Amino acid sequence: MRRTRLTLAGLGLVMALVMLAPALATAADGQPNFSGSYTFVAQRSDDIRAKNAAEVGPDYTVGNKKSEQARVWIRSWLQGITEDPAKRILTIEHTATAFHSGMGDEVNIYYFGREATSEGPAGGNLKVSVSWQGAQLVTREKQAKGKGRITTVYSLQPGGKSLLVDWTLEHDTLKQPLSVRLAFDRVLP
Repeated sequence: MRRTRLTLAGLGLVMALVMLAPALATAADGQPNFSGSYTFVAQRSDDIRAKNAAEVGPDYTVGNKKSEQARVWIRSWLQGITEDPAKRILTIEHTATAFHSGMGDEVNIYYFGREATSEGPAGGNLKVSVSWQGAQLVTREKQAKGKGRITTVYSLQPGGKSLLVDWTLEHDTLKQPLSVRLAFDRVLP
């Protein structure tokens, strides 16, 4: 009977492959698999408060309920990421049929090949969808009634250790769309 002995170098190679496997995994159709947990990296991300002030205006508008609608969308997701430690971890579950993405207790579910309905941060219904744009995943949320729209582009960086999320909000109460780039690093198991 022949016995095979695993050397330290061989063991190191096996461990490295086990650790990198999730990052290098691809979906059945050859697209990258985004599944995993990622931690927010403020140093490589846009300054959310500065972008918000420059593109949207002051944090509040006294007596103008309509202009406050877009700010609810901004506060619910973007500003929570810098203020709430539980919202600094982005968790993604990606399968051939669905894309789950969320921070803290809030998880959004998007289905490939069909539009679904979800509730928006200010109430009301949103039409939501997900699609591939090359190797990037793109989610779209738009108000069923109204002109509010959020487009999010997920880009897994080479090696699968980092993720860039480009988030754009368009709303008829904004002077111009609010676009923010957020950087995340994969949390290793």
